[in-house]
Amino acid sequence: MAPFRGLKIYPLTLLVALAATLLLSPMPAAAGRVHIDISSPYLRKIPMALPYPAVYPDRYEERMLARRFTLELSQDLLFHGFFSILDPSSYGGHQDLDFRSMGACYVVKGRFKRFGDRLVAELRLMDTATGRMVEGRRYVATVRDIRTIAHRFCDRIVMAITGGHGVSLSRIYFVGQSHGVKEIYSVDFRGQELRRETFEKGITMSPRVSPDGRRLAFTSYRTGRPVVYYKDLTSNRLFRLFDGPGINLPAAVDPRDPSRLVVTASSGRGSDLFLIDLTGRVVQRLTNGPSINVSGSFSPDGRRLAFTSNRSGSPQIYILDLATGVARRLTFSGGYNSEPQWSPLGDRIVYTGRVAGGFQIFTIPAQGGEPVQLTFSGNNQEPSWSPDGRQICFSSTRLGKKQVFVMFANGRNQRRLFPFKGRAYMPFWGPNIQP
Repeated sequence: MAPFRGLKIYPLTLLVALAATLLLSPMPAAAGRVHIDISSPYLRKIPMALPYPAVYPDRYEERMLARRFTLELSQDLLFHGFFSILDPSSYGGHQDLDFRSMGACYVVKGRFKRFGDRLVAELRLMDTATGRMVEGRRYVATVRDIRTIAHRFCDRIVMAITGGHGVSLSRIYFVGQSHGVKEIYSVDFRGQELRRETFEKGITMSPRVSPDGRRLAFTSYRTGRPVVYYKDLTSNRLFRLFDGPGINLPAAVDPRDPSRLVVTASSGRGSDLFLIDLTGRVVQRLTNGPSINVSGSFSPDGRRLAFTSNRSGSPQIYILDLATGVARRLTFSGGYNSEPQWSPLGDRIVYTGRVAGGFQIFTIPAQGGEPVQLTFSGNNQEPSWSPDGRQICFSSTRLGKKQVFVMFANGRNQRRLFPFKGRAYMPFWGPNIQP
């Protein structure tokens, strides 16, 4: 898959090991899974113990590798917001302690075997109350894939405990501006592994990734005017997609059919939303001016579309029923509301609203109601949901130039995701890719 390009694969591949190879037959965990509301102010985090994996051969280099894995897995779990990690300095590499008496609900036990550059990692998630294994995986990879192993086992932990995938197999795409050039880059969910995705040597904007993680759509001025392209993230091939008479921007990919997406196309009298396929053919015209209609975002079931329109006199958020063509107004507070993004959970829509001359991030129930303001410092725009619906990335000027920030869905724990030398904005949180 695209997020793991360059991974060296052995006959027993990392992908196969993840999907099909278990250390033991894990106990059915569905009964023990619980829904964790990360937005709840009363959230009690789940304490976990992460002793260093045992290593073979038992040498300094292998012990440092095990510690690095533990650090990566710890940071992955903490990023999700509903785990706490017992300080490993109190137990180090001792895996046979009474971790329940130490306050841990779960413990990850592991063993690494190294054969030159080849690494075999065996990992188990244990329930300290029952002593039983909840999840187990065996990975065969290279030593340099240690972070990837941590990301993948983190996703298995989140799935085993909560019943849903997390974000550790996702990437965030954004526009990075440096020396007058605007290109699209991506980073992993923790803001690491920076990767340049486009090489237009000019202006690119509005990155959008398909739900299957295979295609990156964006607008490029490579010909001197804005044209929508898409990049196949598996082959790195670039395709010209849509070239209307005015400004053309990708808005959203259809969750029911990743080969179709909504684009915004402008004309002299306004702009409208069109559903197109990968040949650039217009499948359906979704709005009809003369107002400005932009920024479409599908509901998770693909039956409705949130978008921005000034048909009432000022930019506001509307919901379009794709079957009937009927649009209803969603936002009534504030004179300027735009950039809606529908939560993957389907319950709320995040958007940008103007407050006291600046821009802030809000959420509102999808059926309508009172909006909740999440940001207050600097100008904050271009929100995008994490694939699990628990976090939101956005651009902010609170530190000076625009940078990418992340927060939980209730506005808590706002932090810059990573430092970018130039300006970083228009973030889009891609899917949690499953191997």
